[in-house]
Amino acid sequence: MKVVIIGSGKIGSNISNALSKEGHDVTVIDVKKTALDKIQDIQDIMCIEGNGADVEVLKEADVDKSALFIATTPHDELNLLCCLLARKLGSGRTMSRVRNPMYFSQVDILKEDVGLSMVINPELIASDEIMRILVFPSAAKLEVFSRGRMELVEHRLSEKSELDGMTLAEIYRRQKIKYLICAVERDSRIFIPGGDFILHSGDIINIAASHRNLEGFFKAIGSMRTKIKTVMIVGGGKICSYLIRQLLAARMNVKVIEIDHDKCVELAVAFPKANIINADGTDQEVLIEQGIKHVDAFISMTGIDEENIVMSMFAVKNSEAKVITKINRESYREIAAQMGLDCIITPKLLTESLVLSYVRSMKNAAGSNIEALYHLVNNNVEAIEFKIKRHIDGIVDIPLRNITLKKNILIGGIIRKRTVIIPNGDDVIRAGDSVIIISRDYHFSDITDILEE
Repeated sequence: MKVVIIGSGKIGSNISNALSKEGHDVTVIDVKKTALDKIQDIQDIMCIEGNGADVEVLKEADVDKSALFIATTPHDELNLLCCLLARKLGSGRTMSRVRNPMYFSQVDILKEDVGLSMVINPELIASDEIMRILVFPSAAKLEVFSRGRMELVEHRLSEKSELDGMTLAEIYRRQKIKYLICAVERDSRIFIPGGDFILHSGDIINIAASHRNLEGFFKAIGSMRTKIKTVMIVGGGKICSYLIRQLLAARMNVKVIEIDHDKCVELAVAFPKANIINADGTDQEVLIEQGIKHVDAFISMTGIDEENIVMSMFAVKNSEAKVITKINRESYREIAAQMGLDCIITPKLLTESLVLSYVRSMKNAAGSNIEALYHLVNNNVEAIEFKIKRHIDGIVDIPLRNITLKKNILIGGIIRKRTVIIPNGDDVIRAGDSVIIISRDYHFSDITDILEE
């Protein structure tokens, strides 16, 4: 598939890298030659220096032959203009990054005229991710399927976990709760476990179940956290704006610490019910004075990763708060995890998953389509929700024990109308079901790709 991307910044370069690795013909346009040279050295893509709003530049990139056009510059107006021009020149579908909350709230009016297939808002995506975790604070990461009917959460087992030394089959028999442990990370190794897999303290596990059964699981292992009522945020950027609105709607008490006075004034005017503090949140005395020891959740999301990591470590040592850390550089994620920071938000990776889900859906056969795609375990495992639209030979109406799957693949759940099925060998997939596939080594576009050839 031919894809043209405008902008080679954090979001654009991440998307181009992901799509090129999946075999797509990717062309990136940017006005900055140095930025293009940087990504061309490490990515198998074509680069064109120029303005994405210049019709001649778009023609040089063969936009008329592209199946998808993605505008990811930092400028919303430019992105929308580029998409409009791309559609006029004949691009199949267009996707625009829109960050400004005002533009984003009005973009539905422009969708048809501009020809937008999807709007990308990394800040809102990150805010949604943080909000899901705050609603279910026992999880380090939480993804939802089929409009919330099924959830997949990440959790690190405590050092003295009662599950230590037990096989998954033993755990399922003892607890009698319908859930599935579908991925485990241990010492940087990743496992798609079977029933004979033995858990150890310190393992990072991913559990799939309905919300009610997940609560039952965490209560059973003594890791159910109390409901979040008070939240402290350091960093008043765009993610913060979206998040404050969501937190206040959920009736949580919000305190924001921001060093920039003008930003504080903007936030105070926009959110009079939030407590906005003009101070340096990296100053540990400020954090103590503002009550870090007593908040239920602490979120560090300034524009500097190192500051966010240090503040989060301080919060872990000096409070019982649920600690969430925003990190942009992927190389810091593992370092932060080794320091005990389990709940890490990376907007560009969240955006990448959303775009990949859409692109793979474009390649689907008629029998199924991708409803959602999430990356787990530091981007090394995928969880994909397929909607089964009709009968598919070799998959539908066959007991799961008789379906031959490729290695390192697990059917994590079947959602049938309002019922969540944690499958065993006797269960079957039916037309109309949603099916959750967990995969370690493959990048699937269609449900039939899970079958052993």
